Amino acid sequence: MTSPQGRRMKRIIVALAAPALVAAFVIAAGCASLATPEAPSSGSPAPGGTSAAVAVSQQVKDGAALYVAFACIRCHAPNGVGGVPNRLNVGGDDTIPALNNAYRDPSEQFHNAVQITQVMMQGSILSAKPGVINMPSWKGVVNSAQAGAIAAYILAGFPQVTGVAYDANPATAADIYSAFACISCHGQLGGASASPPPAPNPLSPDKAVPLLRNPADNVTTADMLSTIMAGSIPPPGKVGEILMPAWGQILSTQQVAKILPYIPDGPKGKALPAPPSASPLPLAGGSATSATGAPAASASP
Repeated sequence: MTSPQGRRMKRIIVALAAPALVAAFVIAAGCASLATPEAPSSGSPAPGGTSAAVAVSQQVKDGAALYVAFACIRCHAPNGVGGVPNRLNVGGDDTIPALNNAYRDPSEQFHNAVQITQVMMQGSILSAKPGVINMPSWKGVVNSAQAGAIAAYILAGFPQVTGVAYDANPATAADIYSAFACISCHGQLGGASASPPPAPNPLSPDKAVPLLRNPADNVTTADMLSTIMAGSIPPPGKVGEILMPAWGQILSTQQVAKILPYIPDGPKGKALPAPPSASPLPLAGGSATSATGAPAASASP
């Protein structure tokens, strides 16, 4: 019998059948990536191209590491300058917005951590159209200490932090799964006992983010591809509910081709080698020193 996660995936796939055919053609044809090319760098440089690291608090250092670990950097870019294409968002911004106040309109600048953490926890659905990149809710994935650290890093103006590595083009499937924060939401691969487990998603029909390499499901590669490329929003789409972002304009075609054989459900998933152990993230225990306080009205993300 198909699990609730399997039924959910099938509901999503019906809605995304057309984008799947387009995406499959792109992969098969070997076309160039839609993602904006990036050069490898170390950390997230300060505005204006300053290369020298500066003295910052431990909270800001943790925030810099988490900005990379939770893949904020993949959408909002190094430096928080934004500009990653969101071409299918017709009628709205066709790029992902900047987080760095140096690049934001004065009326939309962040002035305190509460503004930023509310956006993180609530998310923002720009459009239900398949392929539009929406801001997922990170509630249940990022704890309050981690959210506060990311906010501190943003408010500090994205200083370069020594020791924070950013690989713009991870080479292996395991590195891609980690670098694009798949592991943060879907958990570790390899069955229900894998650690960490999928993130809770209590407002969704399934109450959790779907497990990948789920032996109880047998989602096809084409189905997986369509969901990665076009994203999905659990119906009807609620504030604070974790959604699957559309990765079609962020992941390169080569990265998609590598990740697909790494995450299959059913018997194929059971036959794959165990993935490497997950790396511990800063403030995973939820240090009280980085608490964010109660949310208030937020600026536009």
